Amino acid sequence: MQGVIMRIVITGGTSGIGYGTARLAAERGWKVTIVGRNRAQGAKITAELGVDYLHADLSKMSDVRRLAEQIEGPINALALCAGGISTDKEVRLTNEGLETTFATNYLSKFALSEMLLQQNKIVPDGCIVMVGGNGVHKNASTVWAEPQAGLQAAMKAAFAVDLYASELAKRHPRLRVHTCYPGMVRTNLFQEAPLLFRLLSRIFGQPIAKGSAYLGRLILENHSGVHWKQDRPMRFRVPLPEGQEAEALWAYSRQYI
Repeated sequence: MQGVIMRIVITGGTSGIGYGTARLAAERGWKVTIVGRNRAQGAKITAELGVDYLHADLSKMSDVRRLAEQIEGPINALALCAGGISTDKEVRLTNEGLETTFATNYLSKFALSEMLLQQNKIVPDGCIVMVGGNGVHKNASTVWAEPQAGLQAAMKAAFAVDLYASELAKRHPRLRVHTCYPGMVRTNLFQEAPLLFRLLSRIFGQPIAKGSAYLGRLILENHSGVHWKQDRPMRFRVPLPEGQEAEALWAYSRQYI
């Protein structure tokens, strides 16, 4: 609509898909706020794209709570792109006692979305888009409070994101809620992984611009359906009835908001 300023907040906006999504939105004339923990990179992108930057370590729920207070509404879209993968064989805990990958990849998405919704900072017919998994979750743990290491933690987080998005869409029918699995993209997602993982990502990964475009179309255009694999609707399978799993996940997660 002419004269209306559209506003978007993007987590993980200092690199990878988050950065690409920020560029797309800025080029469309949106007012963009990026969130990340790298202050130097945040300042660089602020100057490059003319966006705003907020600092936060999204593995820490205290930072997520502070971020929710700092964000000014109303916002039209929330793009939750922050995440990472570790191949450690031992569990990595934050100073708050949470497993780092699950906290970053899932809990930050849940907590930030819920707090912004409770504070009425997201417009009722707005959009929340989350980077999600590939829909294959049969080996993912559903013991939400039990920390896991490495790829198992990432699998559990991806499952949790998909479940949360399904439940969020049911609870807020006016809100457009999407997950997007962009496939392998040449980002720093595997920066802490062994050399082979990093090489495969560089050789077979898509350019950041292409991976970001899948999220961008869900934000900038009206699409139905919650779960997407690139530009196609996606169904995912759960070990137990979806509603039962979602309720258990919600009950566990809400302690962090």
